[in-house]
Amino acid sequence: MRNLQILICSVLILTFYELKGQDTFADNFDVRSYSNNDGSNLFLGNWVETNETTNPTTGSIEITSGGDFEFVNLDDKYITRNLDLSAYANVTLTLDYDRTDGNERILVQLYDGSTYNTVATLDGDGNLVHNLAPNEISASSGIRFITGSGGWSSSERYLIDNLLFTAEDPDLPPIVIGSGDDLYCPGSSIPIAESITITDPDDVGTTAVFIQISGGYVNGEDLLTLTGSHPSISTSWDPVQGELTLQGPATYTEFEAAVLATEFSSSSGNPSGIRQFSITVGEANFLPTTSHYYEFISAPGISWTDAEIAASNRTYFGLQGYLVTLTSQAEADFSGSQAQGVGWIGATDDGVEGEWRWVTGPEAGTQFWDGGVGGTELTFAFWNNNEPNDYPGGPGTPGQENFAHITDPSVTSSPGSWNDLPNGGGGGAYAAQGYVVEYGGTAGDPVLNITATTSLNISDCRVITNRRITYRVKNN
Repeated sequence: MRNLQILICSVLILTFYELKGQDTFADNFDVRSYSNNDGSNLFLGNWVETNETTNPTTGSIEITSGGDFEFVNLDDKYITRNLDLSAYANVTLTLDYDRTDGNERILVQLYDGSTYNTVATLDGDGNLVHNLAPNEISASSGIRFITGSGGWSSSERYLIDNLLFTAEDPDLPPIVIGSGDDLYCPGSSIPIAESITITDPDDVGTTAVFIQISGGYVNGEDLLTLTGSHPSISTSWDPVQGELTLQGPATYTEFEAAVLATEFSSSSGNPSGIRQFSITVGEANFLPTTSHYYEFISAPGISWTDAEIAASNRTYFGLQGYLVTLTSQAEADFSGSQAQGVGWIGATDDGVEGEWRWVTGPEAGTQFWDGGVGGTELTFAFWNNNEPNDYPGGPGTPGQENFAHITDPSVTSSPGSWNDLPNGGGGGAYAAQGYVVEYGGTAGDPVLNITATTSLNISDCRVITNRRITYRVKNN
């Protein structure tokens, strides 16, 4: 019975984590035909030889009766086959190779949309594993075998077998729909959502759901708490981000019940304002005022230039990443105060001293500040006191600090404010700790619905419970 329970548990966990659908394009060369297909999907046509009559049973390139792809006298000859990989997110090529005689080499080339590029050199015996780059995954993908050496003799021979492209279906994002717009009476506790549904075309569950107070958050007073019994879900509260993590794995149905059982409370005797809540399947923080996602990446010691490249290489459910561009106080407060780290942002005056510009994301090229300390704010800026000071600066040594960074809390009274640093960062409290990535607003980004937002309006009211019905009545 215990073994059965373990098996059931393992199956459920694998389901939650999602066993992605896979398709294969394969040729095991067990049939002496250039049209053979051994995978779940078909290649786009047959193998095609160049500089030789295409014949799978004879010539310098052929399929042997023993079930191998054979190459001899390959000096000016090569063979190609195409396949459509446009529907896939990740593709891996594997094959076996064996040099039976001689010292010749074969190049494995893949089509990148404009030309064939070498991705591996076969030299001897072994197994090839290659993860295709994004530009190698398209509707016109192709593979080519061509010589990597010269002077082949009729006795020198290469064998290739078990050619396989394993293509993973993309992870489709979930759809989260929620509602909730209620009054919060001081001294009480109230659910943050009135309704919530989470649907996913290729998953029945997930590992975690995140609920964040993304608007109006007061650290040290505001709190989110999961009430009731939820055996598959544990919680952790992050007071810096104002975020409650509902940790699974669990089914979406279980997470929906947990979201509805999550309540907001404030320890303040006189709270005020509006609290906005973001309910997200995914770890990046969501800001309702921009509809963008923000993520701090810890990378101690990283330079600004390396951080800019790293951020541009990140994606989030298909959204393009970039070093964050902070164009409003709400955005600066949110990413600076609730992003859990001190990091690089996408601003520099490296091009022209004193002309501070956003150089990443949709705002690339926009100048927001002119000058140094006491300069002119052109759009929005949130410099820390006496910044940007280009330290040690001065007329004789300009350009010492040309890159913007969120200031460490220990050296500012304005959490989330900025300072300028050299490309490699500084020392102590001025050392680079990582970078903040923003997702959203880039041309071609998909439209996501992985976050639901709700709100509570803090009011001078009182809670009245009559049997099973709870009323919130404003005080006169």
